[in-house]
Amino acid sequence: MVTEQETKDWYNRKHTAKGEHAWRPAEAYPFFLNLVKVKPGGKMLDVGCGTGYLLKEADSRGLETYGIDISEEAVKIVRAVSPGSEVSVGSGENLEYPPDFFDYVFCLGALEHFIDMEKGLREIVRVGKRGALFCIMVPNINCFFWKNSDSRGTDQQDINERLLSLKQWKQFFAGEELEIVNIDQDRWFLKDIRIFSSANPLGIAKRAAYKMLLPLHYAYQFIFILEKQ
Repeated sequence: MVTEQETKDWYNRKHTAKGEHAWRPAEAYPFFLNLVKVKPGGKMLDVGCGTGYLLKEADSRGLETYGIDISEEAVKIVRAVSPGSEVSVGSGENLEYPPDFFDYVFCLGALEHFIDMEKGLREIVRVGKRGALFCIMVPNINCFFWKNSDSRGTDQQDINERLLSLKQWKQFFAGEELEIVNIDQDRWFLKDIRIFSSANPLGIAKRAAYKMLLPLHYAYQFIFILEKQ
């Protein structure tokens, strides 16, 4: 099994090489805040905050923003991108925040890479207030794209990645004082698919299928909106 230091090193290399472009651009992140319907004045945590664009957008909406990432290089970037946010280096399995502290907790594409995913979820829930809303994005083992290609996971699968089905993710979240409010799907990757990038009829048909809004069961990633009971 991959160690925490190996994980840290992988992400440090990624952020050193790509800088602010390591992950999605800034315009991808308002979507997540809109899903949760965040309100000004609330305390928000981003676990695995990456390049800080979610924090920057939340800060512009009047939230009190906090971020944590295992990568020191990521945190350097976040402090430049979102200077109004309080950001620290640390693992999602050991959050250095008091219980019942946050109104909103986000974890976008990070939980499945934790070494101890169950402990990480318990920590995420612990720091949320009763009634807090959580936005957690996780990958789907039954992704339609992966079933029709040689890929089986995201570009972070080299370090550690757990892929579960919709049913399995529902069961995973069910035992932690959480009620599922909504489940949406990640549409961002669809923008890069060019239906007519080749003249092959089968390829065109496949890309057209990818471009459509797929049934949730076959989505690339699930976006769970959950509430702490």
